[in-house]
Amino acid sequence: MKFDTVVVGPLDVNCYILYDEKSSDCVVIDPGEDGSVIEKNLRSKGLIPREIWLTHAHFDHLGAADYLKKIYTDVKVFLHNEDYNLYRNANEHASVFGLSITPPPTDPNFFNMSIGEKTVGGHAVKILHTPGHSSGSVCFYVQELNVIFTGDLIFGGSVGRTDLPGASFDELEKSIREQVYTKGDACEIYPGHGPMTTVGREKKHNPFVRVSIKL
Repeated sequence: MKFDTVVVGPLDVNCYILYDEKSSDCVVIDPGEDGSVIEKNLRSKGLIPREIWLTHAHFDHLGAADYLKKIYTDVKVFLHNEDYNLYRNANEHASVFGLSITPPPTDPNFFNMSIGEKTVGGHAVKILHTPGHSSGSVCFYVQELNVIFTGDLIFGGSVGRTDLPGASFDELEKSIREQVYTKGDACEIYPGHGPMTTVGREKKHNPFVRVSIKL
């Protein structure tokens, strides 16, 4: 299994293309904008995405979902059900920041959190409910690669905003401590914005959620 990072949109969202080389099975994580750029990356590898996975439903993480749906008509959009209101009001949210997006597809699917896992080419990807930045935020943990895609939960040296509707710093801190910091220190964090980091680095240096003793 491999993945590519494509930085998209005016807010420089990290869109991740997670794929299996042998089967060409592929999913797109957080297609924030610039659908043609994402499409170009997919075509360069001969990939046809079957699903779009959203770490959360803020407008900057889903602006190209409709574009990809029109190109790849069978693709399905998945998110946590607790972010559905954010999803369907994404364009209104964008307007608050003086931006606009094409509204996402009207028929999203919801992750089955009782299973808490999906696969890409037979490779397991765990879906972790990590509220805090939004009530339906999730992370995707690929144990095989020792990487976790965290959306806007945590960044290198920072954390996601908690002054937005549905956000809570207490929940965000709990999610980070219980779902991210419990991974090994070498686990690589791939956030929704900015460069990758590691669990060990954030436990030691993140000023918002720091760990000075063993969990």
